[in-house]
Amino acid sequence: MPDLSNAELDQLINDIGLKDPHRGQTIAPCGTQSAYTRHVKRGEPIDDACRRANAEAKRTKGTPTSSRRQPIEHGTLKGYQQHRYRSETACAECLDAHRLYKRNRSRKDAAAHWAQQGGAQ
Repeated sequence: MPDLSNAELDQLINDIGLKDPHRGQTIAPCGTQSAYTRHVKRGEPIDDACRRANAEAKRTKGTPTSSRRQPIEHGTLKGYQQHRYRSETACAECLDAHRLYKRNRSRKDAAAHWAQQGGAQ
């Protein structure tokens, strides 16, 4: 029986449909980020398909797609925060909501400070 390299053995196990003995899961095929990670961990040579898959996964990691972005709730504090998160200039309605929030918060803080100092003695 010929000696097989780790990569050849993984391919044989995958072709037969066996499970990875360490995790009980099927081995990810080359051209995926999981296969890239497996190559790195085992010290195997990394093929171009796995490099491309890893680079693409890193490039898109954490990037919100248009389908995941929530529509902006204009005229609310949340809408103002959504504009800021997206590095956009806030619209007039959201700026007004932010100003109102800041004004009310300042008044609440002043009232709490006044009450803490003993009020009108």
